[in-house]
Amino acid sequence: MMENFKTSLNKIYLCFLCIFLYFTNNPAFTQGAASVEVDPVVLQTLNQSVPVIGRVVSLKEAKVPAAVMGRVEKVLVEEGDQVKKGQILASIDTERYKWLANIASANVNAAQAELKSAKAETKINLVELERMNSLKNSSAFNASKYDKLQNQNIALLAKEEIVEAKLNSAIQEENIAKQNLSRATVKAPFNGIIELKMVELGEAVGLGFPMFQLISDTSVEIQADVPSNRARILKENNEIQISTTDNIKFISKVRALGVRENSNTRTIKIHLSYENSETNRKLFVGENVNISVPLGPGQEALTVHKDAILKREGMSLVYVVKEDSAQIKPVKLGDGVGERFIVLSGIEAGDLVVTKGNERLRPGQKVNPIPLENKEGS
Repeated sequence: MMENFKTSLNKIYLCFLCIFLYFTNNPAFTQGAASVEVDPVVLQTLNQSVPVIGRVVSLKEAKVPAAVMGRVEKVLVEEGDQVKKGQILASIDTERYKWLANIASANVNAAQAELKSAKAETKINLVELERMNSLKNSSAFNASKYDKLQNQNIALLAKEEIVEAKLNSAIQEENIAKQNLSRATVKAPFNGIIELKMVELGEAVGLGFPMFQLISDTSVEIQADVPSNRARILKENNEIQISTTDNIKFISKVRALGVRENSNTRTIKIHLSYENSETNRKLFVGENVNISVPLGPGQEALTVHKDAILKREGMSLVYVVKEDSAQIKPVKLGDGVGERFIVLSGIEAGDLVVTKGNERLRPGQKVNPIPLENKEGS
């Protein structure tokens, strides 16, 4: 009995729809021609995608540490300052390290002078030793003096080695002192922005103490954790649609795919190339963006502009322009795709549907259709 009741209802609904369409499309009910905006029903390739939240990440980010110990005598930047590679950020006890470098240089000079003197003394002794050696076959030869000169030569050569070692040590100390003097001036390792200043004027700092947090706002990329089953179809250089929360849209490319799956989230990290010059405003490091990850090859489907859809009595209706007359038709719709809906039945590719002015139309009314592109070009 219930089945008979449902069948009767369906018959009544179809009869009502046929009567409604007959009378509403009858020219007898039309009004004067109205200018309306139209758009064609199109067969298009739909690129299905899944939305993922991504994040702008800096590829260069570093803490700038103190490379020497001492008291901070100058701080030349503040948080938010843009700096260039090699720019001086601060200085630490430079006068003391300059003094230590001068002492080390003086020690090198003294060791060099001492070595020069030792070499001269050795040379004089060697000349006398060679002279005495040449007298070995004569009555002028003095064996005792010859032995003494030999022993002196050995001692002088040993002294030379000691002084030379002393010079080498002094040179090493001088190099370290000069390095410390250079390191006492803290410089930016790359172009970037001072994100954090972690030191104050007059503060004592130890070796390795973090003084600044420097971050690059130009060497950046977009990263996202994508479900593993979606990431598998991606390849390097695949184009990806990106949009910001303030609706800035641009295309990025897959730079690299992660090789390790997160066992907790079952996702793989993808890396998307990006340069701040690609958009009309810089993206901030840490900013979230919307990523459309493609699900696979696109499929063709009929679509209609969303503004063409009218809702009446639970039905979806559109006005189709036929011979300058607006004919109303019921349509069955699928999912929304951006500004359009997938058409399952009711209209065909190429049909011109009214997208603006349809709310005030009457079925069968004469219309003056204005294609959207013509309207925009006028």
